[in-house]
Amino acid sequence: MLFLVFYFILFCVLIFQGTHVAGEVKNPLGTVPEEVGQASLASARWGLLLIGTGFLGLIIGLLGFHWTGLVALRHAFMALGLVVLGLFGLWVIFFGRKAEFVGTPAATDGHGHH
Repeated sequence: MLFLVFYFILFCVLIFQGTHVAGEVKNPLGTVPEEVGQASLASARWGLLLIGTGFLGLIIGLLGFHWTGLVALRHAFMALGLVVLGLFGLWVIFFGRKAEFVGTPAATDGHGHH
């Protein structure tokens, strides 16, 4: 029973995180400066992957209550969900956000040096 609690929490987290990442492309929250923002195409793809994996895991988990043959798939989908979440975390931390030079100074120089 404890496995099922973590199973369904994992796939709900995948769905919520996927909707956040996919929604950030259209409606940015402005929590990070533009120069460290994520690439919109990659974010949209990650969002769709997370949402799809989350819903697929939830469907398999819920249908496992009705068809006992799907119960064996829950362990494989739990592993798949953890791998997808881990890869997404690595992408966010190491590859997703790249600092880029804006090209304009942050503060104006004014009248020169004093």
